[in-house]
Parts: sequence; C-alpha cells; structure tokens
Amino acid sequence: MRSAAGFSNGETMKKTITEFRDINELSSAAAGYVYAAAKAEVKRKGYFTLALSGGKTIIPFYKKLVREKMPWKKTYIFWQDDRFVKYSHKDSNVRLVFDNLISPAKIPFDNIYPAPAHDNFAPAHKAAWVYELIIRQVFKHLRPGKAMPSFDLIIGGMGDDGHTASLFPGDVKALNEKTKLITSVKAPKYAAIRERITMTLKLMNKAKNILMLTEEKGREAVLERVLKGDKRYPAARLNPKERLTWMIAKT
Repeated sequence: MRSAAGFSNGETMKKTITEFRDINELSSAAAGYVYAAAKAEVKRKGYFTLALSGGKTIIPFYKKLVREKMPWKKTYIFWQDDRFVKYSHKDSNVRLVFDNLISPAKIPFDNIYPAPAHDNFAPAHKAAWVYELIIRQVFKHLRPGKAMPSFDLIIGGMGDDGHTASLFPGDVKALNEKTKLITSVKAPKYAAIRERITMTLKLMNKAKNILMLTEEKGREAVLERVLKGDKRYPAARLNPKERLTWMIAKT
C-alpha cells in the first residue's frame, strides 16, 4: 500500500491517493473508511448521508461493507447515478447495490432512496426532476434552514474514459450544469445503456467527502491525467468541501 496526499489549487479540500496491491485489499480499506465516517457523523449529528454507485470495481467493496457494524438505521442511502432501466434489469445500479449490500446486510428500507426507474417515471428528464425533489425534501427534513443538500460521503468510481457517475467527457451541457442537482444524460454510443440520470457536479462538489474506488489496470494513462487535474476528464473535476480520497487497486 502506498499513499500520497496534497491540497487542491488554493482550496481547503484535501486530496489523498492510496494505492493497494489488489481489489481485495482496497475493498477492506474502503469498508473501514466508510464505517469510520458513518460512526463519526452519527456521533456528531445523529445520522449519516451516503450516496452509492455501480460498476464492477465496487462489488467486492459492498461485500466487505456488509461485514462492518454500520449504523444502518441512522444511515440515509441514495444513488449517485443509474441507467434508466427497470430495477430488475441486470444493468441497474439499484439492483447491484440491493443484491450485494442492502439484501445481505438486511438494511431497513425506511431510509433508502433509489433513483427512479424507467417503469416508475418517464421520460428520463422527469425522473431526474423527481429524484432531485426527493433529495431536496429529505435534506430539508434533516437540515432545516439549509437550502443546499450536502452528503456526508459520496462513493464513486472512474471509467476507462475518465467518466464518473454518468458524467462523460465532452458532455458540455451536463458538466457545466449550474442549476440542477440531478440531470438526465445520453451516454456515448459505446455504453451498453445510453439513457441515464446522474448527480451533477453542482451536487457532488457540495459533499463533505468523496471516496473514489478504481482499478489502475487498463486505464493507466487516463488515471494519471485525472490525478494531475486534467479537466477534460469529469473525474478530475471533483472538488468536495473537505476531502477527496482516491483508493486505487494496482492489479
């Protein structure tokens, strides 16, 4: 395991980069990180707000998190993004989290807020509007008087092209969105499912902390550029209020 830390350009946000031997080692460390964050927030204010994501890298992490003594009854769970499909679809991020974390950990449904599915609301822009409304209402209840939702922790990943959530390189409209917290997007043609809803940078960068989990293999060049702050890649545009933590599996 190798670590490096630094500060972003004149900002208070601290960036930490830690490399791990493999995905198993990374997943164990990430689960411990999330448990510690949850425990601290519940002690400080009585609850913990968490946004989750999909992708193959994150599944071993969810399986490790199941074993932690998380304060699930005091944790509010949301999704960073999802493909605009039914929850039963094999590519649904909601299904991925349910199968690998929510169900095995027996997390109560009371505080779980999945992104709307294709058969709940359509078209995608309406589903995005509904999800933003849900997020705003939940945070209004949790933080009366605070106009802008701010997650305690967002857990994300990075694709081979440097995308994060469903924010892709070259999607000028979504990347520069200044008003919406959730938006609908069309992924590039190489994506299996193109229609999606996603958090915007406006919402993600209001989070207290962001934890990025990724594998280096096959994306070495892009990852290097992202970590150096190349803004052509959406993953390089993350700037939470306190800490941005990268955990990278070498193999």
